[in-house]
Amino acid sequence: MLTLLSLAHTVPEKTLLDGSAQPCADVKESTSGVPGVHVYAFNAAKIPTIRKSLNVLDSLDWENGNPDAMRAAAIEYDKLLTRVRNAKAIGYAMSNGNGDFEITVNQMDSVLVFGEARMPGEPFYYSAKTVGAVGHDEIRVVLLMCNQQLL
Repeated sequence: MLTLLSLAHTVPEKTLLDGSAQPCADVKESTSGVPGVHVYAFNAAKIPTIRKSLNVLDSLDWENGNPDAMRAAAIEYDKLLTRVRNAKAIGYAMSNGNGDFEITVNQMDSVLVFGEARMPGEPFYYSAKTVGAVGHDEIRVVLLMCNQQLL
């Protein structure tokens, strides 16, 4: 009887990160998502340098046009991209024409989902979100590509 109960309550081994890269809410030019975003999934516990770079960027006051803060943010952003590209990702996708992406990952406590894109004539865009991926078949992830723009 115990065997039957344990079979009925199996926990999925994988989690689908069903996501979308979206532009700013105040951007009215397009109602679709952001295409061509490189989206990486990482075991959040194993990427302290990426988390550190994200914290540094969050702490800099570059959005107000402070030249020193903008230079520091540009340098830290370059470091972040190097760290992202050199780190071992547990999944990767590129957003499609509607801004949608899907990444399947093994179940774990904390997954950092990071998206970045370079668009001609536009600022660099990045967004990151940490989600728990234990006990879920699917998790919806929305990356707001407008929150962090480096000029």
